Amino acid sequence: MKKKYIKNTYLLGVSDYTLKIKKEKEGYIAVKHVKEIDKPYIETHSGKNICLLDDGYYIVEYFSPEEHYLVRVFLNDKKQIQQYYIDITKENNYNDGDPYYLDLYLDITIDVHKDNQVMVWDENELEEAKMTKDITEEDYNMAYETLKKLLNEIKENNNFWINKDHKKTVEDVLKG
Repeated sequence: MKKKYIKNTYLLGVSDYTLKIKKEKEGYIAVKHVKEIDKPYIETHSGKNICLLDDGYYIVEYFSPEEHYLVRVFLNDKKQIQQYYIDITKENNYNDGDPYYLDLYLDITIDVHKDNQVMVWDENELEEAKMTKDITEEDYNMAYETLKKLLNEIKENNNFWINKDHKKTVEDVLKG
């Protein structure tokens, strides 16, 4: 299982960015504003090239110590959603003011460019982690229980973090 620090994640090729974190009663919000990246980070979804990171783009991460997942939203320079990416986690917490999560391998993406198509990723990595005893049977079961809960919330359109106004969130967090 990998311990990942928010300040270091999803910044491949980024040479300059700001990070602000805000605590709310429901959990924490981290906003990364990419100032400079070597080259745009582009993924192909539904036959289209979708830019997830470029100069002026944002990554918003929502997490709560009470939950077993982290919602990451990629926004362009106009604060329009490019992708939702959800990590299933064993733990979300702080270490000396530095937020981190323990990644349980399973991921969900929501393709906003194709009718919000939901995809589940890395089930093979979760299986391998269980077989190699990198995670416990309890961790494995919790990952699938969390996945099931999230898929239902996405289908019912009632996940608190996904339903937030991300543009307003970025503006609120960055202004302090």
